[in-house]
Amino acid sequence: MTNNFKIFIKKLFLFGLPIWILAISYFIFDPFHVLYNYEDYGSNFLKTYNRNRISTQTFLNNNPKFNFKSFIFGSSRSSAFLTEDFGKNINDANPYHFDSFNDNISGIAEKLAFIEKNGNQIKNAIVLIDNDTFSEKFDKSESIVHLKDYRWDDSTNFFQYHLIFFKSFFKKQYFVSFFDLKIFKTFRPYMDEFFKFKYFYTTPNNNFLFPENIAKINADSLNYYKSDEFPKRTNSPIMLEASIKKYHIENLKKIAEIFKRNKTDYKIIIAPLYDQRDYNALDLEILNIYFGKNRVYNYSGKNKYTNYLGNYYEGSHFKPSVGKQILEEIYQ
Repeated sequence: MTNNFKIFIKKLFLFGLPIWILAISYFIFDPFHVLYNYEDYGSNFLKTYNRNRISTQTFLNNNPKFNFKSFIFGSSRSSAFLTEDFGKNINDANPYHFDSFNDNISGIAEKLAFIEKNGNQIKNAIVLIDNDTFSEKFDKSESIVHLKDYRWDDSTNFFQYHLIFFKSFFKKQYFVSFFDLKIFKTFRPYMDEFFKFKYFYTTPNNNFLFPENIAKINADSLNYYKSDEFPKRTNSPIMLEASIKKYHIENLKKIAEIFKRNKTDYKIIIAPLYDQRDYNALDLEILNIYFGKNRVYNYSGKNKYTNYLGNYYEGSHFKPSVGKQILEEIYQ
């Protein structure tokens, strides 16, 4: 080996050292909490943690002990239905909240199949329907927040799944924000693209809570409800467009068959969204056909829940006080 080549190798190593250190740090710190198993996820970050991962791993961690048989499905809006409120209505001390950010009908169907494969009987179920349920907006993206778990999603595998997270560590200098926050424990405005202290996840039931919002409301509710978090609503909101397509029918059938096979006592709840738009009449009829009119509960449009601004954390999520009242209504 010539001296020139040795010098070249040394320089190459020196120049590449920072990259190697960053790559190694990813495996040491596991910034997205996807490499290792965590018993308790606690307080996490909206923009960097994957709710599919948390829901799946928490289920696998605790199912051997609790053998969950009652479940809540849907997007983050299903957070309004706390497992303790659900449990009181169905006489089950330990229901499980198996939701994810912007979850859609295929994600819900795959989760149900995954639960069956794990040997659980699905005795009770709530499925929350909203404007994400029949959307594929995030299915083809590499959004680390929305990526489906490879353990139940056939569209990805172990390697592809972890490669997306690994690459994201280097995108837009995410690692700068990560280490700044880790070392100095101070949230800075520039970090808002990557981090946002907001949510809390419970163990073992995997409820999804909003402690930061609650603290702000308690501190100054008047200004809180005047903030930009609450867009102005129209007096005559337009009905939502039809969103159920032909290719969604397969998943509707799959869910209905799983419920039938398990003799599940299920409730399909159409969310009371802040925008007060009525759920599409054609979509509603399709849900009635596959799940039965007596099991579909429509809380969309203008009603006692959507009229009151105080029932919302912001223009997307309604509060557990609403979820509790809805549960009492539909189970009575």
